[in-house]
Amino acid sequence: MNEYLTVFTGIYLPYITLAVFGLAVIYNFFKWMFLPRPVMWAIFPAKKSLVNILFTIAQRIFSLPGPRKFDKLIFTLSWMFHIGLIVSLSLHAKYIFTSHLPYEYEVGTTAGMLAAIGSVGFIIRRYADKRADSHFADYFALILLIITLSLGQYIRMFKMVESTHLWTWVQGILTLNPILPPANILFLMHILFAQIYMMYLPFKTLIHPIAIFYGQKIILDSRHVKG
Repeated sequence: MNEYLTVFTGIYLPYITLAVFGLAVIYNFFKWMFLPRPVMWAIFPAKKSLVNILFTIAQRIFSLPGPRKFDKLIFTLSWMFHIGLIVSLSLHAKYIFTSHLPYEYEVGTTAGMLAAIGSVGFIIRRYADKRADSHFADYFALILLIITLSLGQYIRMFKMVESTHLWTWVQGILTLNPILPPANILFLMHILFAQIYMMYLPFKTLIHPIAIFYGQKIILDSRHVKG
């Protein structure tokens, strides 16, 4: 059973995940392109500078002006969530280039804890705040992320997987010469939940940084900026 899970999760599922994620993002691009925006141009003028748009998105992510102004608790949880998740994803993305970075263990452990605490806090706050109109989908993404982060933290803290093997596995996926991933059952569950989360991302508001960029650079530039 473990052998079949290793092959499916580590060799076939990554390509399925990338295909689902890519097609869903493309679908969202077309959906955003044709959504009516009768007054957005007057309120949020287009910014033609790519650097300006990226800087604005980064500034919103790190400063969180809305929550900071109206809800200090949500601001704190959001800051922990965003910083923790961004750092964690960056440390995972480093396997594209290298197998190890200085202070990776300390930074990754701290980032994972911040993201997990923020996610748990969101669930508690959403459940306790009767003003929020919560649905299953709102909890599903957070619970899925908490499970993924918790497994990742456990694996990292007890150093259950060799980073060199991870790097080789990622390189195999990217070069279309996949090899078997580490056969540790907890690691396999970790990447299974991570890939489910990745496939689910384009269908939730968690993809909003891409939506903001697309709306500013593609839609508003073409509709409301006259050269």
